[in-house]
Amino acid sequence: MALYVAYFKFRPGTNVLQGLAAFERRKTFEHPAHATVLGEYWVNAAEDQPQVVLIWEAEDEGPGDYYEAAWGDIFDITIAQATRPVSEIPDGIPEQLASRM
Repeated sequence: MALYVAYFKFRPGTNVLQGLAAFERRKTFEHPAHATVLGEYWVNAAEDQPQVVLIWEAEDEGPGDYYEAAWGDIFDITIAQATRPVSEIPDGIPEQLASRM
C-alpha cells in the first residue's frame, strides 16, 4: 500500500473565526473508507506553515481527491507520496550511489 502525507495550510485571508469553524467541522468529518489514517495532527503553527498534517495509506490517490474536495474551500492542500526509512540498503543500488555510503 502506498503512503501519503498531506499538508493543509489555511488559505490566505482565513481569519481566526473561520479557523475555529474548520476545527469544529472536523468533529463530524469522516475519512474515506479506503484510506487507513496513520496520523492527523492539528498544529499551532505560524501563518505560513501547515496547520494540519495528515498521513494515510491507500491503494491509490483517491483519498487525496476526497480530502481536497472536502477541505479545499479553507485550506491549500499539498499531498505527497512518502516512504518509510529502510533499515538496510537494498540490493541492486547503482554503484555510484553505493560508493557514497
